[in-house]
Amino acid sequence: MLNLANLAEEVQIACRRRIKLKKRDFADGNWAMTESDIEETLKRLVGELKKSPEDVFDALKNQIVDMVFTAHPTQSIRRSLLQKHGRIRNCLTQLYAKDITPDDKQELDEALQREKGSHMRMREGVRA
Repeated sequence: MLNLANLAEEVQIACRRRIKLKKRDFADGNWAMTESDIEETLKRLVGELKKSPEDVFDALKNQIVDMVFTAHPTQSIRRSLLQKHGRIRNCLTQLYAKDITPDDKQELDEALQREKGSHMRMREGVRA
C-alpha cells in the first residue's frame, strides 16, 4: 500500500509543479498536503509558521531514525507489481489532464479500480 501512496503523491506533486509553472507561482505551499522539496518546507517553517532557523535546526538534529527492514518479494512478482504501478501512475496522470471528457474519466476510473483490485489480489498472493 505504501507504494500506491507514493505513486499518488508523485502524481500530485508533478501536477502541482505544472500548475505553478503555468502560473509562475512558487510561493503558495498550501495546494498539496506535502511539500515537494526540503527547501520549500524549510522556507514555510521559517516564513509562514514563524519558527526560528535555530529551532528548525535543533528539531532536525534531535531526530531519531530507525531502520525498518521488510521482506523482499521475488523478482518476477516485483516486476509485475512495478508494471501495475506504472499502469496506475498512467491512469492517475491522465485523470489530472484538463481536457479529459466525462467518458474518458469514467474509463480511467474503471481502469484504475481494476488495477487496484488486481494489485490487492497479487499482494494477497504474495503474503499467502
